[in-house]
Amino acid sequence: MPSQTVYIGTYTEKLPFVDGKAEGIYVYRLDTDSGELTHLSTVTGPRNPSYLAIDSQKRFIYAEQETEVDDDPRVHAYAIAGDELQPLNSQPAHGGLPCHIIVDATGKCVLSANYETGSIAVYPIQEDGSLGEASTVIQHIGSGSSHERQLGPHAHAVALNADNNRLFVPDLGLDQVRIYKFDSDIGNLTPSDPAFVKLYTGAGPRHFIFDPTERYAFVLGEMDATITVCAHRDGLLNPLQTISTLPPDSDVGPSCAEIAITADGRFVYASNRGDDSIARFSFVDGLLTALGHTDTQGKTPRDFAIDPTGAFLIVGNQDSDTVVSFRINGESGDLEPTGHIASVPNPVCILPVEF
Repeated sequence: MPSQTVYIGTYTEKLPFVDGKAEGIYVYRLDTDSGELTHLSTVTGPRNPSYLAIDSQKRFIYAEQETEVDDDPRVHAYAIAGDELQPLNSQPAHGGLPCHIIVDATGKCVLSANYETGSIAVYPIQEDGSLGEASTVIQHIGSGSSHERQLGPHAHAVALNADNNRLFVPDLGLDQVRIYKFDSDIGNLTPSDPAFVKLYTGAGPRHFIFDPTERYAFVLGEMDATITVCAHRDGLLNPLQTISTLPPDSDVGPSCAEIAITADGRFVYASNRGDDSIARFSFVDGLLTALGHTDTQGKTPRDFAIDPTGAFLIVGNQDSDTVVSFRINGESGDLEPTGHIASVPNPVCILPVEF
């Protein structure tokens, strides 16, 4: 039967915002006919391996060790060995609570964001997939507002453009998306010009994605549950629209977590913690239109991902310990439950891979 491998990052220890009780990185098989998830293995040992990334050759997995600044936060490298992961090495995170990680398109560098301290780091990838010492570390400075979460910088994600020469970093604490020029050959970052785009106060930018053409970008505001659509050209961002991810009658506090777009660029999805829903939008001519909300059948949808075929959206419900698959209706953008739910403690990151 057609299948994919799904790697699931988790919390294994308690943090101020989660009662972590998982064992490590969970490896599942996704049946691409039915949407069923079947457990293959569990990689034990890494502490709070929250966010994961894979290189373009699909040989190595990289994981954040999301621990606080005084508790040895690190970035880990693993080699893929069938259904297992073999540890290679780790490097210091150069900041507290590392929360997001990517591999650049050339497979030469890993880039990481640290929420607690508001810093970002670049690591060269060695020939065997292990990580070299950080080649660049940048510390954000400043504040966004008087809100307790914006008294200092909180880098929350790292995103590269298709040309692999610019890095975009949403900083929740600063209400900014920082923009850097990136040189993968030497693992270097330098501020772009302009060096950032400012969102309005209190947005709390968390994640950042492009549409397939890269004419537009989307900034997910965690603190106010919004998506800001920006026009994009040559590293320049111009905000065009801001739209809520919550239902009009919602009485829960805003707390967005993840955003994704379909490969054809027609539909955008965002997760609402508290409301426990996936917000659905159509995207036409640079504007989002709300289509409704889908219950995630669990509590606190921390992360979700669209599988490589574009047929399924897979949601990790952090506080109900479940991973749920939905079939994507390619015509309407609706999410239809497959009826398949996997039990995974504190799922944080969903990484589906087609080998």
